[in-house]
Order: sequence, then structure tokens, then C-alpha cells
Amino acid sequence: MQQQHTDSQALLNEETQKAKSLQLELAAKESEIEYLTQKMALNGGDSSSIHSGNELDLDDTMLGLLFVKYLP
Repeated sequence: MQQQHTDSQALLNEETQKAKSLQLELAAKESEIEYLTQKMALNGGDSSSIHSGNELDLDDTMLGLLFVKYLP
């Protein structure tokens, strides 16, 4: 009985960590979407004026990821 309780508690801790990780990943993606949406709005919605191809401005992207990483 005690072993089953310990196993259940370990599983709960693991699932909690996965959930926190997914929440951080979601927040980072939402931040990136907000940044890109604002960037498009500043460019008048002309997506060709952002970057050719799929390049992102890494400085701004990393800043957003760092901001999200240190949220409580």
C-alpha cells in the first residue's frame, strides 16, 4: 500500500512538472505571436516587409523567451 502511494506521488510530481513545462512553452509561443502581430501591425500588415523567408529577429525573440522564462 505504501509503495503504491509513493508511486502515485512520484507520478503526480512528474505530471505536474510536465504541465509547468507546457505552460511555459505556451506562454513563450503566445508572447512570440503577440510580438509578431505587433510587428505586422507596425508594418501596415504587409507580411513581405517583415523578413524574406522564415527568419526571426533572434534578439527580440530571445528577449521574449527570457521574459517568459522568469515569470513566476
